[in-house]
Amino acid sequence: MSTAKPAITVGCVLNDARFTFWSILRHGVRSRAAEHGVTVIDQDARTVEAQVEMVAELLRRQVHALILGPVHETSAFAQHLELARLARVPVIEVDGGILEGHVSATVRSNERQGLERIAELLTSHLGHRFRIALIVGPNNHRAEVLAEVLRAWPHVQVVTQAVGDWTRESGRRFTEAWLRDGQPIDAIFAANDPMALGAIDALEARDLTGKVVVAGFDGLPEALRAIKSGHMLATVNQDAIRIGRQAVDTALQALRGDPVERLILTPGGLITRDNVTDAALSALDLLPGIMRDFIESNAERQRLQEEIIAAQRSTIQELSTPIIPLDEHTLIVPLIGAIDSGRAMQMTQAILETISERHADDVIIDITGISVIDTSVANHLVQTAQAASLLGAHVTLAGMSPEVAQTIVQLGVKLNLLTTSSNLQAALQLARRRRR
Repeated sequence: MSTAKPAITVGCVLNDARFTFWSILRHGVRSRAAEHGVTVIDQDARTVEAQVEMVAELLRRQVHALILGPVHETSAFAQHLELARLARVPVIEVDGGILEGHVSATVRSNERQGLERIAELLTSHLGHRFRIALIVGPNNHRAEVLAEVLRAWPHVQVVTQAVGDWTRESGRRFTEAWLRDGQPIDAIFAANDPMALGAIDALEARDLTGKVVVAGFDGLPEALRAIKSGHMLATVNQDAIRIGRQAVDTALQALRGDPVERLILTPGGLITRDNVTDAALSALDLLPGIMRDFIESNAERQRLQEEIIAAQRSTIQELSTPIIPLDEHTLIVPLIGAIDSGRAMQMTQAILETISERHADDVIIDITGISVIDTSVANHLVQTAQAASLLGAHVTLAGMSPEVAQTIVQLGVKLNLLTTSSNLQAALQLARRRRR
């Protein structure tokens, strides 16, 4: 008699769904997961704070793997990435490379390859002597790499650059300012297609279409029409669908225990007028699936949001205390943000209730993300340790910063009932040694 394989659930937290790139990437994740019979719980957010909360919730739900397309900031995810590692939950980053070195693997396009082809196309189109303006993306090095590649042509000048926010409006605004100031420009490269389309809007308003060539990055459907009409010279096809599918394959590979490459690059080809029709037909094929995913993921996000609200009904988001069971013996409590007496009291109650429910032996309170602590909060930590010991559990305080340590000493608070450790990993080792 055959034994059914356990169901696998993958949490997927991506950047802002208003951007087409992320919607297409999500479709890649969902379609590949469906082929493998994998359940996907997907979320999107416009801020790193919202993403961190979503990751914490997915870890509480004990997903088997995470696919993460971060907004920015490695440090904000540090606690949860460490928790995922300890719980053996592989984390696959998609696009960006913001978290490289902190996750199981990063899947993104071969950006340098694509930018080298953009440089070759520009010099073929304009010759070896032209002036180019760059619209940079935040926390992204595409424009820098293009500038570096263009140094192979000594008479190509990067005359100006500006940092946009990935939106069409920012591309339009910067281009308008350059034109208004009389900046001589022969070409504009934008680090994504929406900003490139904004540059095209500004050029069209000044009747300069075709007189200044524009190149973008991503290969989004919105850019294909501009290429077809001659308003845009080319875009790098980042192939978001392929990145999403590869991320699922990599997560499953890691769950099987197979070795995975830390950096997986998908090809960086160009879309020009020569191949734009084929690219447009491929994009058209994706639309029904993307719309279906949009409806389904909205329903799933609504269900998850309702669960979060129900779990946190008695407290606002800032006062929430995420408690993550690492195994049958150990609870991890990662604290981020401001801690006042109200939140400390709620934290104590939540920890004691969870100890009682799960019969936990060890509670590790990770305060790496806490920068300020006062007498009341320090005393609540001591009271938590006292009450936990009555329930048969030991409390360890992990990740205390030098500033917090000095404050506790100055306040004269005695933490003798609390074990302290420098970081979460050390606290976990202490807990395991104590149980042995």
